[in-house]
Amino acid sequence: MNSKNVIAICAYNKADLLFLYLEQLFSDDTIADYKIEIHTEEGFDPEQTDVLNIYRGINPAVEIEQIIKPKHPSCPLTGFHNILSAYLEPGYKERTCDFVIVGEEDILPTKDYIRFNKYIYDTYLKRYPRIMGASHKRRPETELTGEPELLIGDYQCCSLSVISAEAINKYLLPHFSREIFFQNPLGYYSAHFRDSRMSTQEHTHHDGAVERIMENNNLFVLKPDQARSMHVGLSGIFCKGEPPQGTLEERLAQWRELIKDGDKLRALSSIPHDMVVTDPEGPKWNDLYLDVDRNQAKASSWWYDTENEFKKYIDEKSNTNRS
Repeated sequence: MNSKNVIAICAYNKADLLFLYLEQLFSDDTIADYKIEIHTEEGFDPEQTDVLNIYRGINPAVEIEQIIKPKHPSCPLTGFHNILSAYLEPGYKERTCDFVIVGEEDILPTKDYIRFNKYIYDTYLKRYPRIMGASHKRRPETELTGEPELLIGDYQCCSLSVISAEAINKYLLPHFSREIFFQNPLGYYSAHFRDSRMSTQEHTHHDGAVERIMENNNLFVLKPDQARSMHVGLSGIFCKGEPPQGTLEERLAQWRELIKDGDKLRALSSIPHDMVVTDPEGPKWNDLYLDVDRNQAKASSWWYDTENEFKKYIDEKSNTNRS
């Protein structure tokens, strides 16, 4: 077993945000214990390579691999292939790592992101097979201040932040390894997830694919009451104002100001409800606890587990472990 677990970041044309993403990760003293995979596609911004070389120079002990894939010739959903094909890396299938911390260049992590996700794997994913991974919070609620040590369990997933290699192999690869999945995602949803609570035309992108697979296998994810990430991407049709301009250094300075103020960020977006920030430093915490009774969380919500099946599962599993 390779001793290095993986941090997989999907990237394409936001090199300045990738710089900030890596800056957050490199603040963790354990960063050299991980292999960083940058998943990108042909046609990516060449400045991405410059950013990676900067970080290779900052800490040569950190292994950074840039994985350049051809764009899928017929996939109709932007970013869908780049993000979900990241789970097809041979190392996950061969189980040369225990878990994968997942990222996208425009969803910036807090400085405790690595520690947070590793703790979840060690404490919960290894012990509870029906918990597929941890998820980012539902985005419009991210800026609410919650309890930093609390996690909730739900059937709703807004992009994964960590997943075990075992879950990738058992649940994701049977779907993602089929060419038709990328050729015609909506047709695939219609054929393979007929009984989903989501219609074929709803929640269509990569996080919707993961959530359908969770639903089909009756799986949960954990969500933090206090967010460990923030969605800050501005580009193309999603930007109605002027995003950061200038040299890399100038853009970084502008981004650092924007991520302090969600209102300023939303003012530049054509989908302001999707733009959120949280404290980049991350909250202070010692342990992470499950709010199974749903009486402590302040900023998270249960979207689909209306009967609190999560509590029943945790109680049953805990009783089994004690007997």
